[in-house]
Amino acid sequence: MGLLEKIFGTKHERDIKKIRPLVEKISLLEREYDKLTNLEIIEVARDLREKVRKQGKVEEDDLIKGATLVREAAKRTLGMRHFDVQVIGGIVLFQGKIAEMKTGEGKTLVATIPLFVESLTGNNVQLVTVNDYLARRDAEWMGPIYLFLGATVGVINPNERSYVVDWIDLQKVEYAIRNDVRAWPKGDFTDDILPEDRINKEAVECFKVKLVNATKKDAYRCDITYGTNNEFGFDYLRDNMVYSLEDKVQRGHYYAIVDEVDSILIDEARTPLIISGPASESTEMYIMADNIARKLVPAKVDEKNKPIPGTGDFVINEKEKNAYLTEEGMKKVEEITGIKGLFNAVDSKSLMLIHCINQALRAHYLFKRDVDYSVVSGEVIIIDEFTGRYMYGRRWSDGLHQAIEAKERVPIKQEFRTLATITFQNYFRMYKKLAGMTGTAETEAEEFWKIYHLDVVVIPTHKPVKRIDADDKIYATEKEKFEAVIREVKELHKKGVPVLIGTISVEKSEILSKMLSKERIPHNVLNAKNHEKEAKIIAEAGKKFAVTVATNMAGRGVDIKLGEGVRELGGLHVIGTERHESRRIDNQLRGRAGRQGDPGFTRFYVSFEDELLRLFGSDRLKRMMNFLKWEYGQEIEHPWLTSAIENAQKRVERYNFEIRRYLLEYDNVLNEQRNTIYSLRDRILAKKDLDGLIKKIISDYLFDLEDYYKQEGKYFGLDAIIQVINSTFLFDVSEEFLKEQLKDVSNDEQRNDKIAEILYKGIKSRMAQGLPEEVFYEGVKVLLLNIIDMKWVEHLYKIDELREGISLRSYGERNPLVEFKLDAYEAFHETMKEIRKELCRILPRLRIMEQRGAESGILSLDKISERHDEVGQFGARNPFASVREQREVETIRAVKRPGPNDPCWCGSGKKYKKCHMESDKLKDMESSGVMYVNRK
Repeated sequence: MGLLEKIFGTKHERDIKKIRPLVEKISLLEREYDKLTNLEIIEVARDLREKVRKQGKVEEDDLIKGATLVREAAKRTLGMRHFDVQVIGGIVLFQGKIAEMKTGEGKTLVATIPLFVESLTGNNVQLVTVNDYLARRDAEWMGPIYLFLGATVGVINPNERSYVVDWIDLQKVEYAIRNDVRAWPKGDFTDDILPEDRINKEAVECFKVKLVNATKKDAYRCDITYGTNNEFGFDYLRDNMVYSLEDKVQRGHYYAIVDEVDSILIDEARTPLIISGPASESTEMYIMADNIARKLVPAKVDEKNKPIPGTGDFVINEKEKNAYLTEEGMKKVEEITGIKGLFNAVDSKSLMLIHCINQALRAHYLFKRDVDYSVVSGEVIIIDEFTGRYMYGRRWSDGLHQAIEAKERVPIKQEFRTLATITFQNYFRMYKKLAGMTGTAETEAEEFWKIYHLDVVVIPTHKPVKRIDADDKIYATEKEKFEAVIREVKELHKKGVPVLIGTISVEKSEILSKMLSKERIPHNVLNAKNHEKEAKIIAEAGKKFAVTVATNMAGRGVDIKLGEGVRELGGLHVIGTERHESRRIDNQLRGRAGRQGDPGFTRFYVSFEDELLRLFGSDRLKRMMNFLKWEYGQEIEHPWLTSAIENAQKRVERYNFEIRRYLLEYDNVLNEQRNTIYSLRDRILAKKDLDGLIKKIISDYLFDLEDYYKQEGKYFGLDAIIQVINSTFLFDVSEEFLKEQLKDVSNDEQRNDKIAEILYKGIKSRMAQGLPEEVFYEGVKVLLLNIIDMKWVEHLYKIDELREGISLRSYGERNPLVEFKLDAYEAFHETMKEIRKELCRILPRLRIMEQRGAESGILSLDKISERHDEVGQFGARNPFASVREQREVETIRAVKRPGPNDPCWCGSGKKYKKCHMESDKLKDMESSGVMYVNRK
């Protein structure tokens, strides 16, 4: 400790010192509230809720009242009183910080203070746990506190079943409230656990709660919602894939407490949440496209690589590794398929066929067997262009790999596409206020601050820690180390001392289990697979003669309470069989022993064959390893060696932190783009100024075309604008009309805005034709969402591909991160252009009609036939090439989708949400006949 710390105290001591006056005020107010009846406490809570909702925020006085109410409710319903240090922990969490509290200090109870106080605002507040069992257990366990104070509690589950917490017997609750029945004696302010025989069992029985089945939306409607980090994240992604506001389940990201915050925000930070689905294209389409490609002939090109008319069906661009059809090729494909107007179609099935044909041409003419790929045992394996090695498990994206599989006549594997993705780092940074709890956070304080702006405050223990943390024992080999562990366990087991053996992997757990069985020592093995079962086993691990082998995370969140007579034996004996890369994980294992002032003992057994020392040990440590001549089974125990191992851990922690921070830089790029898309979706879902949005899209599309013209060295004047209006928007306009409309404009922006206004007015008139506005806007909403979702999925594909290959840029002495940001920005810019292009292509070709019949509310985007002199081949290489033909505009029919709880349309008898709801959402744009929407 430095001189300044001796004078002013450590940072944590200063933090606690600032909070103590609040705790004193809460304790004083508790003496007043203790005199109130149950009914009066409930009324105080109701008044406080009304006050906070009116003012829209929680002030310090509200925090003091709210914390006192929670303490009082816990006493009366559960017979538990928040210790002063637990109140300190609750205030730290309310402040949006991380509270480091040792194992057994009652983090579950601590969280009730900030959760209740923040819920007073009317926002949904959340408690995030590492597994479903803990979410259910904690919500049910703490439920009586919240319900007594008038707050509602829900639990979200990964499957369809979620829960709300409710009283088991309302009559008993009313009786207890009316007769002022309390679990904790009135006038008792003991800052300790109340002995069992002093708790009023009648009150505990009256205030019992249960979990009642509910929808996920019901669980989120509650004031307080418990759930896992995975499920909260997936619900956010799913909410941004819905087609109706009513289908969203979450209601904002206001405040969350992350339990085991180090595990979720650090250990799992690099693991993204991904919702994926099979790619829409079928294997038959690839085979069909391959057969077509085999019948096409390459065209001859001039010196500018332009196709010479009449010489062939497609052009190959080897420089860009691309292929595109000529006009002759398009006609030939239409003849082969028998699909007239294929290249003018707007349905995604036709577009996908065109895409597959292009990929088939690339597969045949640009990708060579035994150069770009090889066929091994019926599989297409990519060959690394730099090393020449086979890249097993890697596949080309965007259907190219399937096209090559079709070319080689090997089984075609279905592709899975990323539909939505987010990392925990970016998900939890969305919360207006975030807090966390764990037994081990101080070692990662720098990362918590730099990534999440979360300060770590170490909360004092309720009772002094009596645990002994011994120096490591070090052996030459792993075999000697394990033999020493078994000898130690055997000696302890004879005395009845409970032993917990921690391992870093399932494999090591199984090795030790076999060795224990050989010595006939009964034991349990926990590998973090069945959380509920393991919680029961770990809770018994403190009893006499118990031997438990556990991997790092097994049974986390459950206290090990000492059995009868174990304190006299020195408490729980924890043996670590290997140092983890992170000191934090080792501290978690140590924290299993010595809870709430209990005795305990911990020691790590280490060998020079352990991965940590082998890979990250210092040169000095490695020289010592080589210098020492150990006899078999000899051990070394020295504080310097323990310190050297800790330094190795610090090196690994720093290395891993830099990796996580670097990866976050990459994900931040996608995060900004995701926020843009999701905000756009929310605006469309709410039908917020759809007229203004579409006019803006049309105006921006005109700017896109102007850029295209400039790149081609052409002028985007009146002639070009008229051609676009005629061919893309299907309106015949004269030069005189356009000049008259644009006579007052003074710049390109005003010009494009004016044209967009004219076009949209005409499109809306043609589409709606006297329909109620809600019908028109519902159809437009679904169309916009379909286009955005389709293009966003394609964009995620591009980003995945870009991320995979970006590291190669470093060979060219370029910064991969800078290159990724530039390329990702350009890709997103192109995606937004594609969204605008698709809308402007499809919108003018639709007419919305309300279909009246047995089922009201069915929307039909009906088929129309129109003749136009010039129709643009949108999607062809030149978007302004024109043809003269009778044009049929594609049908897209919008039919009301069943409600989530209605019977599925397929006749299975299942609820729609459990049958075809998700797949229908993905297929909305894949069928030329049906698009499902809800009329609101």
